[in-house]
Amino acid sequence: MKKTRITHRGARIGDMRHRIMIHDRSITSPEFDSIDFGEDFDGTEAWAAILSTRGKVIMDDVGRDINATHELFIRFNSGVTAETFIQDEDGRRFKILTVEPYDERGEYMRLLATERGLNEAAKA
Repeated sequence: MKKTRITHRGARIGDMRHRIMIHDRSITSPEFDSIDFGEDFDGTEAWAAILSTRGKVIMDDVGRDINATHELFIRFNSGVTAETFIQDEDGRRFKILTVEPYDERGEYMRLLATERGLNEAAKA
């Protein structure tokens, strides 16, 4: 398998070999006599480059340190925010920590994310 390398040349369309789902998450009310809130995920498909990373720590809104486990590069999408979730073709879900433009032309975005786990297990 060819390794993706995004270097000083920037992200290229050929680097984006992973099919992902960009999900907007909504919390649903629990049923009567239940304490479990549900999560509904609606989204769109896109191509991305997914790279493992280490040593990057992001401070969240309440002052906790969260380790970023992956960098994702996608084409610019104004609907992607830190409230958005990503799911790859293997079923892994990622919580986006930061969203930033990757190039000056505004064609690509760099997302720092942490892995939440696989499909149903990640909803907890």
